[in-house]
Amino acid sequence: MAEAEEINSDVLLAEADGLFQAKQNQAALEKYLEVVEVARREFNRPVEVEALAQTARMHLVLDRKDEGRSWLAKAAERASDNDPLGWSRYLGVRGRYEWKDNDLAAARKTFDEMYVFCNTNALWARAVDAAHMIAIVAESPDEQIEWGKRGIEAAEAGGVENWLGQLWNNLGATYYDLAQYDSALACFEKARDYHWRFSDETSKLFADYHVGMAHRALGNLDEAASWLRPVLAWAERLGNRSAVAQTCEDLSEIEIAKGNKAEGLQLLRRARDEYQEAGFDQSWPEAWQQLNDRIKQLE
Repeated sequence: MAEAEEINSDVLLAEADGLFQAKQNQAALEKYLEVVEVARREFNRPVEVEALAQTARMHLVLDRKDEGRSWLAKAAERASDNDPLGWSRYLGVRGRYEWKDNDLAAARKTFDEMYVFCNTNALWARAVDAAHMIAIVAESPDEQIEWGKRGIEAAEAGGVENWLGQLWNNLGATYYDLAQYDSALACFEKARDYHWRFSDETSKLFADYHVGMAHRALGNLDEAASWLRPVLAWAERLGNRSAVAQTCEDLSEIEIAKGNKAEGLQLLRRARDEYQEAGFDQSWPEAWQQLNDRIKQLE
């Protein structure tokens, strides 16, 4: 009986990318490692570079940054700008390591290079990714808005609509931080349209949450509650403690604004419990302290 033919590295890379996009991070890491080995046996250097870069990225996603650096170094050794796919993938991961190292100037330079390179080589989805990352590492809100819009324009022009939910959401978040709540709401509504077309259930949940959050900031309390109460039930069903906590916090402020202090305080205490279960007391101590201060103020 003949042995089964080994799947080639191009096919394996597509499988690994599928796992990555589905956020099956450990499985994606293991598949990228397999791609590296198969690509080397085939002398398929472009696929090897992509897999090496993505192996480094998965280590970053899985909070193993120091371990991932060796894989990024291997990708750097093998990468060449004569190979558009490998080089663009390498730049995207290198920039993310610089970002996580808080070297924002270096990250900005890397993502700028990636944006120009990808546009030159008609790699539209990766050009969008570069613009998206420039908006994240940009120093000023105006620059964040500029690059957020450029990312949206690139996604629309390149026909990569699956990016638009995230891009509109990030632009909305920038406007929200600037207290430009009308603009934030318009962006979050756009983001919701695309998340509901292309994204997973958790992304859809947060898309609805952000619409409700923006309505609350605008003082549209009844409209906000009409979005947030279904979100709370949805988050409870999914067991997403972070979403439960955030929604309870918004609903508490709605009740307090309506004069229902006791109900608002009860919701805020529940938000605190859920945040603690989600580890926010350790991961975001400033916000945790603000929440406790707010509860003491109401008590």
